Amino acid sequence: MASTAEIKAQIQGAIEQVQEAMGAVGGAQSQADGAIGAGTAATQDTGSSLPGEALSQWQQAKDRLEEALTLFQGGSDTFEQYADTI
Repeated sequence: MASTAEIKAQIQGAIEQVQEAMGAVGGAQSQADGAIGAGTAATQDTGSSLPGEALSQWQQAKDRLEEALTLFQGGSDTFEQYADTI
């Protein structure tokens, strides 16, 4: 059976992995912002509804990235609370 110190170290390692993932998600958000801006600028004079639909989907994806960050952070906070109790 693992010692308390080993368990805490494993939890900290998992939290660090999630923090790296959060950084990647933040980068994806930034790139999505750029793509949304470029797509908006490129299609501002079109009469087609398709670019608006595409941009809406991209915005929804970006919003879900924000949700992912919130969930990652909540999980990390909860794991830290757990580690503090053992």
